[in-house]
Amino acid sequence: MTHAAQRRMAGPPSVALLLLAAALGGCQEANRHEEGAAPMVRPVRTVTVNPVAFRIAGTVTGTIEARADADLGFRIAGKLVQRLVDVGDRVSAGAVLARLDDQDQRNALRTAEANLAAAQAEQLQARNEELRKRQLLANGNTSQMIYDAALLSMRTAEAKVVAADAALQSARDRVGYTELQADRNGVVTAVGAEPGQVVEAGGMVVRVAQPEEREAVFNIPEAGIRGAPKEPLIEVALAGAPDLTALGRVREVSPQADPVTRTHTVRIALENPPDALRLGATVTGRLKQPPAPVVELPASAVFEDAGRVFVWLADPKAQAVHRHEIAVQTREAERPVTVTSGLSRGDVVVTAGVHSLSEGQRVRLNQETQAAVAR
Repeated sequence: MTHAAQRRMAGPPSVALLLLAAALGGCQEANRHEEGAAPMVRPVRTVTVNPVAFRIAGTVTGTIEARADADLGFRIAGKLVQRLVDVGDRVSAGAVLARLDDQDQRNALRTAEANLAAAQAEQLQARNEELRKRQLLANGNTSQMIYDAALLSMRTAEAKVVAADAALQSARDRVGYTELQADRNGVVTAVGAEPGQVVEAGGMVVRVAQPEEREAVFNIPEAGIRGAPKEPLIEVALAGAPDLTALGRVREVSPQADPVTRTHTVRIALENPPDALRLGATVTGRLKQPPAPVVELPASAVFEDAGRVFVWLADPKAQAVHRHEIAVQTREAERPVTVTSGLSRGDVVVTAGVHSLSEGQRVRLNQETQAAVAR
């Protein structure tokens, strides 16, 4: 093939090569433009961490109550004819506390006894009849059908005896239910009915408490519950005599706040309380150990990722943010978040727009934060 023919076959450069060269040139130009442009800086709101000491409003006022008490009432309804105890009386297990009018129950008992006697007589007659019919059947002097009827009568009479005996036992129990007895040693702290009053089954007639185990009961605001230190030691003092004190620890915190006062009931188990801290006494309580520092952040400052809790920490010098893991108490919607660990005094935390930030992103702090850092 001649050189002229080869030149004709090669022809002009392909269109694809020309487009590729143009694209590469455009990318290089765009890269040069991006390298020269300044990165985007996002303004953010922040707060500087400043732990504060937690206190339960200095002291709180409560009362002494028994750890265990019981409302005792009759198992049947009736008219109360006698109450043998009053508030403050000490009672022992098995002692009679009150009585109902038992006339109806005793009448029912006599009826049950008569029904049992009649059933037993019928049973005896049926057994004798069955024995005679069995002997006649053996001698061939009666039919099988007649003997079967006698056997059925005997078994029916025996079932009636069982039922009458159960009814008699139930009638005896109801007579016993007309007396209210203490099921434990204790002291009467309240009464719910007076003689002459008709009481319902289960209604409280006497409340008996065990004074050996006493507790101090306080109503604490929600803020105090959220920021309370772990396992606090509480000093409880008699309101009229502050020198009479006892130490205690939190045994129970009501999970639901009172809908009116928005307070939680806190029960403090006392350790060897003096006798002066009697049931119903007014007491004051305060934290015994030094108050613990508490860090609270707005709910908008905290976000979760893969079950872990984070905040954005702003570096005032680098003007950039970095993700930082923290530990918090139970979170509640639209309420401040109490941080238990992960933050130190002086840390700058972003409080808004946390879901639109990225690691190392440049930010612009507000003037108040910059002035605080400069100081």
